[in-house]
Amino acid sequence: MIDKTFYALNLTVYYRDLLGSLTVSIAGVAWCLNASGLLFVVAFVLTVAAMHRAAFFIHELTHQKDNPRLRTFSWFWDLTVGAFFLVPAARFFGAHLTHHTAGIFRTDEDPQYFTLRGNWKLTFVLMVLVPPVVPLLQLLLAIATAFGGIAADGAFEGFLLRRGMPSGSRLRRGLKARVVWLSRYSLAAWSAYAVLLPETLGYALPLLYALQVAVWYLATWRIPLEHRMESRLERSDRQDQLLDSFTIEAFPGELLQPTGLKYHTAHHMYPGVPYHNLPALHAQLKETNLEYRRNVISLWDAIRGVPERSRAGENAG
Repeated sequence: MIDKTFYALNLTVYYRDLLGSLTVSIAGVAWCLNASGLLFVVAFVLTVAAMHRAAFFIHELTHQKDNPRLRTFSWFWDLTVGAFFLVPAARFFGAHLTHHTAGIFRTDEDPQYFTLRGNWKLTFVLMVLVPPVVPLLQLLLAIATAFGGIAADGAFEGFLLRRGMPSGSRLRRGLKARVVWLSRYSLAAWSAYAVLLPETLGYALPLLYALQVAVWYLATWRIPLEHRMESRLERSDRQDQLLDSFTIEAFPGELLQPTGLKYHTAHHMYPGVPYHNLPALHAQLKETNLEYRRNVISLWDAIRGVPERSRAGENAG
């Protein structure tokens, strides 16, 4: 067990970090539109990093979805970042919370555990081909949901599933009306942009699409840095989540895994801990838990893969 103070949520930190990322993102887009050459490259990279960090608050909202203190913050994210990416936060809840469920994690029922290592075809498809398509799929899904409601949303999801392309959007009860409303809002916001600033579409729209694709690349490339991704289990438990989750302390981990995701072992052990408390929790676990320390690895080890460990230390953590 850990001290209950680790679960204390600092709302000021949430707003500070999200607003900071949004400010850099907006300024970065303006910079990109007025820069060229090397300056454009610098502006593009900074903008992508800021957008990626803003986007990944969707992960935090998933694990804090029942916290009433984040209700306004959640709506703010949906109406800004979520609208830009055409992804209401609720679309992420079902798939990701299933991924964290003891007994389901790393089994065939886990929708977010991909057996990438040793499977170069799947790796190429997921890491190279999928990110440029995702913004277009999200647009189609938003259109289907906005005009056809939840029935159309479910039909679109089923269409993708039958072709081996789960969108991860299967919605939990009580969230469907919100997703329909937000889909309509997002399309209305993009339509208003096209009507009010039609002269910018020729050069701004390709840039915004490129930024979205780059963010989706970062979001995808982080996947093998967090888990073993070698094989699935018939059944798992909480100990498997400890043994199969990696933590990368190096700086590149912060770029690819924002909002505390680089402390992935601590996160899987205690998923309710807010992201801003994970560094302190990581330091404590690293000092007191041998099994935990073994999962603190280098970026290179995460890329090349780490041999499967035995279940020694069954009661660790």
